Amino acid sequence: MKRIISILMLAATIASLAASQAKKTVKLPEQDIVILYTNDVHCGIEDNIGYAGLSLYKQEMSEQTPYVSLVDAGDAIQGATIGMISKGGCIISLMNELGYDVVIPGNHEFDYGMKRFLELSKKIQCGYIACNFRRGNKLVFPAYKMISYGKTKVAYVGIVTPETISKSTPVYFQDDAGNFIYDFGGENNAAKMISDTQQAIDAARKKGADYVVLVAHLGENGVTPEMSAPYLTSHISGADVVIDGHSHEVTPVFSVKDKSGREIPITQSGTKLSHIGKITISKKGIISTELVDSVPSRNGSSADKKIQKSIADMKENFSATVSRKIGETDFPLLATDENNNWLVRDGETNLCDFIADAYREILGADICVINGGSVRSNIPAGVITYNNILNVNPFDNLICVAEVKGQTLIDELEFGARQYPKLSGGILHCSGLSYKIDPKVKPSIETDENMFFLKVTGPYRVYDVTVNGKPIDPEKIYTVAGIEFTLFFHGDGHMFYGAKRIPGKIMKDRDILIKYTENLGGKLPEKYRNKTGEGRLIIREK
Repeated sequence: MKRIISILMLAATIASLAASQAKKTVKLPEQDIVILYTNDVHCGIEDNIGYAGLSLYKQEMSEQTPYVSLVDAGDAIQGATIGMISKGGCIISLMNELGYDVVIPGNHEFDYGMKRFLELSKKIQCGYIACNFRRGNKLVFPAYKMISYGKTKVAYVGIVTPETISKSTPVYFQDDAGNFIYDFGGENNAAKMISDTQQAIDAARKKGADYVVLVAHLGENGVTPEMSAPYLTSHISGADVVIDGHSHEVTPVFSVKDKSGREIPITQSGTKLSHIGKITISKKGIISTELVDSVPSRNGSSADKKIQKSIADMKENFSATVSRKIGETDFPLLATDENNNWLVRDGETNLCDFIADAYREILGADICVINGGSVRSNIPAGVITYNNILNVNPFDNLICVAEVKGQTLIDELEFGARQYPKLSGGILHCSGLSYKIDPKVKPSIETDENMFFLKVTGPYRVYDVTVNGKPIDPEKIYTVAGIEFTLFFHGDGHMFYGAKRIPGKIMKDRDILIKYTENLGGKLPEKYRNKTGEGRLIIREK
């Protein structure tokens, strides 16, 4: 089995230091405690190691020690066809079959709506935990879960990114009057997240926890720094190790000094089961971390055949639907590069051009704008299937048309460009409109406590905005096609102030892409061949 040896040695060193600094009164385990963990699976149940490989590895660990737990750090149920068609149900069933012991919601657990998520939360056998997810003043789930391994108690404390409201669909967290009734501690309020976490740690310690494992969906790089796992860890005390998710990073370990000066290891296992995370608390109390990138074969197989059959049975139920031919293309349409790095979050791509054109043409609008975070998968060269369409837009979004003032469009383009060159799901792709970004201009955006856009307070980094080849008129009203999530539900923090919905012009995203492909005669034209698009979004060179 392959390992990242040099980093593992570092992990053990750091973890040993952390353990040596811990409370002297801890009850050491009679046998090793093994904590296997996943994060950001995103329905990748057969990708890389897969759930069947994970199940087999769990069996192997259980033969070495009776103290084995399986943990997930969020974003499991959304991201591919099997999740969308079952609205997360198939993934929950598989997680139950694997025997997960601790799970937390990620921001994408809410993508099927709050009602559906709460239904699923009752179906997952181990239950969710989260110390900062509230309805009103009451926690929706327990802040932590205590598991006893013999006489040794380990508390798992769950933390969900406070940015969940804008990273999912904000309306899901509101009542019928538009008032927010759910929250995650306030997106601009790191102090609240810190306080919630510290209270949960203290409560767990008071209940006799010998070790505290933070299970976080916060991220490390490419997220708001004050909402990251390293920032949180540096402002709390009493935790022993942090399992992280959200930013899809392969992090065997790195350490951050907590508030008391202890070195705390933070680890993350990538995405789509590229690795299995493994934390070991040894009989001597030493905490070590590693990432497993392959599972050894047992009885001629590196997968649990029972889990394989469960997956096959689930897929069989909708195989005819997802394999249906929609069209074909001689070239790929891209959301990511060959290393799965996002292209749609910092620049134009041919796939985003195709999608924006489809929404604009089919709904008959002057302009279309879509957020890069809504586009989730490539379309490979060859036959375009229904499954390809579902994977591109896995959120089951409604596309609508609104009347929007020109100045509002300029402001929203500026808001979407505020994080460049950092990746941002809020960056806007377009049809019927083009614009440029000058990254040398410092962003000057004011937001509210939920990271929702308020106003531009200084010079614009967005310039040369044109509509159908002509300079945009700030006072003119344009018809704009876009995702309901962005235009009206404040998705990714966008606030299209004054936008007025045009009745009757609304369709599901996948239906529009199918119809547009049919209108093209089932064959994508050469205009979409260039992977970087047609020059609708241009970044000024340094």
